[in-house]
Amino acid sequence: MQQQTIAKKNAISSITPDVFKQREQNRLSLFSQTWMQKIPKVFEDIPSYYRAGNIIASLGLWELWVWQFVKTIKLHPKDKVLDVCAGTNCIGIKLLKKQPDISVTAIDRSKEMQEYGKNEAKKSGFNIESIIQDVHQLPFPDNTFDVITLQAASRHLRLDVALPEIYRVLKPGGCFYHCDMLKPSNNILKWLYLNYLHISLPFTACIFSSSKSCCDCKDYFTEVINHFYTTEELSGVMEIIGFSPVTCKKSIWCGMVGFHRAQKLL
Repeated sequence: MQQQTIAKKNAISSITPDVFKQREQNRLSLFSQTWMQKIPKVFEDIPSYYRAGNIIASLGLWELWVWQFVKTIKLHPKDKVLDVCAGTNCIGIKLLKKQPDISVTAIDRSKEMQEYGKNEAKKSGFNIESIIQDVHQLPFPDNTFDVITLQAASRHLRLDVALPEIYRVLKPGGCFYHCDMLKPSNNILKWLYLNYLHISLPFTACIFSSSKSCCDCKDYFTEVINHFYTTEELSGVMEIIGFSPVTCKKSIWCGMVGFHRAQKLL
């Protein structure tokens, strides 16, 4: 146990502000063209089968991850919630079912994903305000939201830009909840994980007759995780941004998925 604690502290301490800046610059140089040109086209194609595709690609674990994430989120009556990269509003709808008197604002740059998500919210009897905009610049005043969520999207973002924006619009004492596929710290597990993704993602795209844009990104979805952060490293990143305390619960898959809770100081 002591060795695990020391290893965790070392992983977090290795993410200094300079290291974080360097790694984000590296991610930007590798993926900026894909982020700007290819990813928007991917999300034009997938709204109707986004959930089903994730379930198949994850061997059925997707719904469990979503359930685990929502379970970690603490809500209070009348909370103002911002769902960043809201996609098809899956998280917003589940949060409204959990606490119906909150207000949820969804922001996503994909008009197609949000159109599908607005219809899903209406089917469930909920109204979710939708804003179509790049999440690297949030169109809200400082200290606006009690709770902010970000699920299954951070690996496609510039965290040195997006996380400070999330921190800015979060109220003092408010909480930021994050869940995404992360890079396992164990090299053997990482190898198995990335190779599985390399097989499963093209297979899933084939099942749903995905567009050429989706098929062209099959290598990207593996490489973007390979150059992302472990659960411990991402905790360190959030601390650099200013969040405190930051806690993380790993899923049972040894860090392939992590659930972070980060608070903005009062």
